[in-house]
Amino acid sequence: MRTIKSKIYASFIACIALMIAIGLSGLLGAWRISRNSEDSYSSVTVPIVQLSKVLAHQLKVRVALRRMQALRSDTGVRKSLPGLQTDLGALDKQWGLYARGNVNDEQERAIVAQITRELPSFMAKVDSIIGTLKADNFDAADDAIASAEQTSDALGAALEKDAALNAEKALRFASDSKSTFDRVLWISIAFIVVGVLIGAGVSISLGRAITAPLGAAIDIAEQIADGKLDNRLSTSSRDEFGKLIDALRKMDAQLSKTVRDIMASSETVSLAADEIASGNVDLSARTETQAASLEQTASSMTQLTETVKHNADNSRQANALAANATSMADAGNRVVQNMVGTIARISESSTKISDITGVIEGIAFQTNILALNAAVEAARAGEQGRGFAVVAAEVRSLAQRSAAAAKEIKELIGTSVDMIEDGSRQAADVGTTMEEVKNAIKRVAETIGDIAIASDEQSRGIEQVSRAVVQMDDVTQHNAALVEQAAAAAQSLKEQAGKLRTAVSSFRLEQGSPHGYVTGVAS
Repeated sequence: MRTIKSKIYASFIACIALMIAIGLSGLLGAWRISRNSEDSYSSVTVPIVQLSKVLAHQLKVRVALRRMQALRSDTGVRKSLPGLQTDLGALDKQWGLYARGNVNDEQERAIVAQITRELPSFMAKVDSIIGTLKADNFDAADDAIASAEQTSDALGAALEKDAALNAEKALRFASDSKSTFDRVLWISIAFIVVGVLIGAGVSISLGRAITAPLGAAIDIAEQIADGKLDNRLSTSSRDEFGKLIDALRKMDAQLSKTVRDIMASSETVSLAADEIASGNVDLSARTETQAASLEQTASSMTQLTETVKHNADNSRQANALAANATSMADAGNRVVQNMVGTIARISESSTKISDITGVIEGIAFQTNILALNAAVEAARAGEQGRGFAVVAAEVRSLAQRSAAAAKEIKELIGTSVDMIEDGSRQAADVGTTMEEVKNAIKRVAETIGDIAIASDEQSRGIEQVSRAVVQMDDVTQHNAALVEQAAAAAQSLKEQAGKLRTAVSSFRLEQGSPHGYVTGVAS
């Protein structure tokens, strides 16, 4: 075991093992004693109690028989008889309980068999005596009682022998329990002594393994705390404290290197602080110039934002006018479409009128022919047809005028139809033109809408740029303040570097080191 951890684990494991051994030994002994107590109760105490009851009832039966023999009267027999019979029943019952119990010894089984054979004979004799006494034959009863007592003596001797056997078993159980207790006691004492010896040895070993290296580590830590670096440290231990001393050695070496680096770095920091302070002065001047330029840019961006907003407002107004023009074009287009429909309906009506005029012309032509035929027939009739000829002439004249009027109306309607068709074509052309105008207005409105959207986006973008410029101006002003703070920080850094050199100078390094300090040596 080369480590403290393994030694501690081993000592605790040994103590735990001893505790377990002591506990197991005690538990085993207690279990053995408990078993002996249970066996003693079930195999000895209970049977002895039962045997005692059997002997008591047997004795009661003998006493009752002697009492009835002594009284020698029918009245005495009747008074004693119930108690006698009760004792006989209890005797038989108690013996049955005992005989059916835990009888596991050969000699005890032989005695039980003997009593089991003789007990019925004794009870039969008692029953015979009871019958004799009831018959007032006291002389014969005396002889029977003497015979029954001999049998009772044999039973009593067997019962006492059985009780003695149970007493011997009780003694064996007690002896075994005492030997078990003695064995557990000595084993426990032995384990306790071994545990004490092991604990003492482990305590001494751990004390030596811990205190000496720990003292050396404390000495090394105190030397480092006093500022003595570059100590020569060595140890032959390979346990945790050996690793601790090795870690302290590495820490000492690293601290020495760190102190040297800090000393060199403090000089570099001091020089860098001077350069930072000089650069901050130039940066402050350039930052102020940039801040003035950003202020002018911010003012220009504000004016540009207002201009773009005005353009966006004009674009929105133009978009609204274009939308209104589109609505008006839609209304004009609907009026033209209505006019085209009206002209088409007029054209249809003119066509119908032309057809009716044609019918009138046909009727006039037929009427003229009929009038001509009537004139011919009137001429044939002579004087009688003169009046009819005059009427036929008038009818023919009216038919001719009707035909001429119908022809003139037809010509006028034809001219009107041609004009209506020409007007319908012109109305259709106007409708097409209005549709194109409407589409053109829609395209203009869409273009103006796009321009308005672009103007809004441009306005928002310029506003964002303006805010960014304002933020840049704020940042520049803040940077100017930061530059001034950086200049102050650089001066403070220079002062801190000086303090750092002073603080590091308290460490004493090995002779021959870059700063020539004296070392402390730790053994």
